[in-house]
Amino acid sequence: MTKNLILIGALLTIFFSCQKVVREELDDANVPELPHHVKLSWKTSPETSQAVSWRTTDKVTNGVVEYVKATASPFFEDDVKTITAKTDTLTSDDGTWAYHQANITGLQPATTYSYRVGDGTNWSEWTEFSTASDKKEPFTFLYHGDVQRFIYSKGSRTIREAYIQNPDAKFMVFGGDLVHRGKQNIENWGEFFPAGGFVFQKLPTIATPGNHEHYNPKAGMDLVDLWFLNFEFPENGPAGHEEETFYFDYQNMRIISLNLCRYNNEEDRKAIYEWTEARLKEFTGDWVVMTHHYGMEALARNRKPGIRFPDLKELYEKYEVDLVLAGHEHLYARGRMDAPLPVHVISVSGPFQNAIRFADWIERAGTNLQLYQEIHVSSDTLHYITKTVLGDVYDEFKIGKDVNGKKTFIESENLPPESLIPTLNFEDRYDKELVDSYEDDKKRYLEKNTLE
Repeated sequence: MTKNLILIGALLTIFFSCQKVVREELDDANVPELPHHVKLSWKTSPETSQAVSWRTTDKVTNGVVEYVKATASPFFEDDVKTITAKTDTLTSDDGTWAYHQANITGLQPATTYSYRVGDGTNWSEWTEFSTASDKKEPFTFLYHGDVQRFIYSKGSRTIREAYIQNPDAKFMVFGGDLVHRGKQNIENWGEFFPAGGFVFQKLPTIATPGNHEHYNPKAGMDLVDLWFLNFEFPENGPAGHEEETFYFDYQNMRIISLNLCRYNNEEDRKAIYEWTEARLKEFTGDWVVMTHHYGMEALARNRKPGIRFPDLKELYEKYEVDLVLAGHEHLYARGRMDAPLPVHVISVSGPFQNAIRFADWIERAGTNLQLYQEIHVSSDTLHYITKTVLGDVYDEFKIGKDVNGKKTFIESENLPPESLIPTLNFEDRYDKELVDSYEDDKKRYLEKNTLE
């Protein structure tokens, strides 16, 4: 009996040791020569290019991308093309790492490619991406509000569910505060990229900077070095704002990303405003989507009410921007203000939640929910859907466009009841006045929307 117990114990020791080896081998960050945090983005045209970036130990001094038109056959090595990446190093809280970035150009529109990254010896797995079409073909993209905290344990649920529900999506937009401390990898970037895993390798990421991606999160000052090392974004913004304020055109849609953390500075504000108006004025496509971290109005219950950017609000209404995607408030709100368009959306992808202040313009609200947005785009319809982390529809509307270019907003019928439960530890986190007035404010909000 004793011998059997010893044998069983030895076998269990071997089993768990093997499991540990397997887990470590699957976690590329534990083999630092291997590429990890591999992600796609865009530096130039989505029709003919694809940017890719990744991280390795600083002992890897060169980076290489291999790519080829995708084929069902595994025997494609003879057709592979190679480009050299730009490599920089940075020391942060978890050590010194090499960051590699490359922009593949000269690609064909509406074409699927296979690619891998490495140093010539150590490689990532082969993965596929597809370029945008040069025609007005329908497509879908995903939006995520703040992920920010408990990124790997809970933020991962939303990123993965959005992809599972939309495996044909073309790209993801993140509305800032991807992480809580932008200058740190531990519990921040070191969780964010594994939270999406291979999704980042398949779907290009477009992100607008949040205040927590800055060295001074409260003031939103000085975008961290890790932003520029982790992502390859367009450099078509105002001078001095490259890769933080930019735009890109995906088929018949223009997406404009603004770093409004810099909007308090008079010189920056002038540059951003004039550049944005020029981009709106020149565009002749079908749809315009703005994305920036701060929404047009503060909606967290303990924040001062009022329009943050009245000049931009007027500009968006003048040029009939369709959709404004923002975050920062850690809750959900959707509505229009003083014009038929744009539709303003505040959303939250991660688990940190705030109690809501029910502003008059809100047409639909939500609290205590992890949410994501899927936006389906065609030449005559922008179909917006908000879903919960379980894949259930929470909000939905369409913006239709007739042959004369006139646009119509249509809210979907039979939407589920709004989740307006105060956040966890509500009484401890908010002043008594804000707590005591919550139910009356909620009642007035619900009555107002019922009458309308």
